[in-house]
Amino acid sequence: MRIGILGVGSLAEYLIRGAKGVEFVLSPRSAERVARLGCEVAASNQAVVDACDAVLVCLPAATGLGVVQGLRFRAGQTVCSAMAGVSLAALRRAVGPVQGYVSMMPGYANAYAMGPSLLYPADPFWAEFLGHVGPVHEFDTVEAFEVAAVMGAMSGASVFLMRHLADWFVGRGLEPDLARRLVAEVLRGNAEVLLRSDEGLDAITAGVTTKGGITEQLVGILRDRGALSAWDEAMDGVFARMVGR
Repeated sequence: MRIGILGVGSLAEYLIRGAKGVEFVLSPRSAERVARLGCEVAASNQAVVDACDAVLVCLPAATGLGVVQGLRFRAGQTVCSAMAGVSLAALRRAVGPVQGYVSMMPGYANAYAMGPSLLYPADPFWAEFLGHVGPVHEFDTVEAFEVAAVMGAMSGASVFLMRHLADWFVGRGLEPDLARRLVAEVLRGNAEVLLRSDEGLDAITAGVTTKGGITEQLVGILRDRGALSAWDEAMDGVFARMVGR
């Protein structure tokens, strides 16, 4: 599998690290950043497109579509965009006559082949590639994909949450390494419960909550302060931005 990458920032580097056995051709600005990964670096963005039948676009969303519009694609190529907020229709207008696809992934977790990827519409080639870096979820409708794509922001926000929780433990005397491990192990364990248990979410939350206990106390304070509903408001805002509303 040989894939050209346009725009090699953090996301592309994570995908390169996670996708073992995939050959990449990178745009020139990425040379210094990923030289240690042993990838081929092309002379220009157009040279990346000319060298590869499959092109992954990891350019910044604000400017990336304009860059892509300035490139010449050929029939038979396939292009997948990981630019948040760039619609499938806009991508396909930019890369015609090429078939285009859109994707979303968390990034850092993909470096360890642990991050889920979203793909719209379904495609065997891009599903196979994304399968190198974690679970793949393919979508038949743009509406479902757009809702699910908010997970990209949710993923990043969850890292901030984990840092905040670890800082609380450190601030009360725990060693930073222990605080970091406790937070990570607790959240990883609970994530495995959601993945492995056949129980519904209501049953799971009931199972971890004792009447009058410390979980009920903590959740009650968070709910009273609007900490839980604030996640709804924030994710609604990201969703509106991504779909242009």
